[in-house]
Amino acid sequence: MIDAPEQQELSLPGYTLSTRLGAGGYGEVWLAHAPGGLTKAVKFIYGSFHDKRAEHELRALQRIKEVRHPFLLSLERIEVVDGRLVIVTELAEGSLKDRFDQCQREGQRGIPREELLKCLRDAADALDFLSEKHSLQHLDVKPENLLLVAGHVKVADFGLVKDIGNSQASLVGGLTPLYSAPEVFQGAPSNRSDQYSLALLYQEMLTGVLPFSGVTAAELTLQHLHDEPNLSALPTADRYVLARALAKDPTQRYSSCCEMITALQNAQTGDWAAQPDESLTHPLETALPERRSSPRPGPVTEFFDEQLKTPRGELSKSMLLDWEPPADTELRCLPPLQIPPSDFATQPTVVIGIGETASAVLRQLRQRLNREFGDEPLAAVQFLLLDSDPKTIARAMQGDERSALKPAETLALPLRRPQ
Repeated sequence: MIDAPEQQELSLPGYTLSTRLGAGGYGEVWLAHAPGGLTKAVKFIYGSFHDKRAEHELRALQRIKEVRHPFLLSLERIEVVDGRLVIVTELAEGSLKDRFDQCQREGQRGIPREELLKCLRDAADALDFLSEKHSLQHLDVKPENLLLVAGHVKVADFGLVKDIGNSQASLVGGLTPLYSAPEVFQGAPSNRSDQYSLALLYQEMLTGVLPFSGVTAAELTLQHLHDEPNLSALPTADRYVLARALAKDPTQRYSSCCEMITALQNAQTGDWAAQPDESLTHPLETALPERRSSPRPGPVTEFFDEQLKTPRGELSKSMLLDWEPPADTELRCLPPLQIPPSDFATQPTVVIGIGETASAVLRQLRQRLNREFGDEPLAAVQFLLLDSDPKTIARAMQGDERSALKPAETLALPLRRPQ
């Protein structure tokens, strides 16, 4: 239901507004019942028809209205009603953002990878068509603008569409800093700007984590322009692909959106799935939960049954873990090695860790050594943590003094741009 003031303020002759579907930088969208019992989406641009927002949207629509592609949302009416620009389009079943939210409610990190790549293949096809056939860039590629229709994705909302060949055209307001390419902030979009946005969208919809963590528009602008993306949430094989697609220099990216999607489809990600992964924040304590819940196999001696041999005479790991001795076999428990305390001395050792997971490992190792041997033997065991993230270094030096690293045991190696 909608309240009376809204109903009176927004209207389109012959159409009955039903539900407010959402709003963006330029206007709001309503579900409407059209003549003949059809349902459509109606977008009302904010402000007067003569305002800059409406004028900019109309110019963009003039560029796009003659373009026909199966994965571009069809425009059915463009007109001015009561001094407002109104656009009627086909009605979608939802957006990629809606599907992402549904997956998260079901306990997944994001949209399953195979499903997501199928959706983004449709979007890439449409974006490449705009770029290659019409020299246009969408410039507002985001999950809310990729709409689901009959199992496919259609690109919608063309308010920022820009002719790349027109160097005099300018962008005003409305762009989404989360997904905008560096050159867009500089006012010089390229024919590969939409690819950058699609790559950002891919990581977020797959993992629930964006490559840039800025909160404000100013932070995001600086990060897009100068910082390297954080791709650690992705499967390893995907990181190279997105690192190229997110290059600051557009000429270093893939030649098209479809080429990027093909590279992702060809990436060997193994059994990686879009499931919740707490190991991203607690790498040591949550890694390999299936191994923690299973009993650890007992010590292996030199006595093996011949049935454990493979055709090549080698031990099969799965056979060894599953093997149980015959019922009449006498088992012998080997005693621990006897080391006289007076003869025990630790050898000078340096334990080097690289990265966030290694930070957690070093802390746990120090804690266990302290618990087992006390402080004196540890003088011969030195630790060194290397990391490019100052936050990881700072966390390694916090907490219990029995496990925390000292400043002299850490080395920050900040990443630098190739230039």
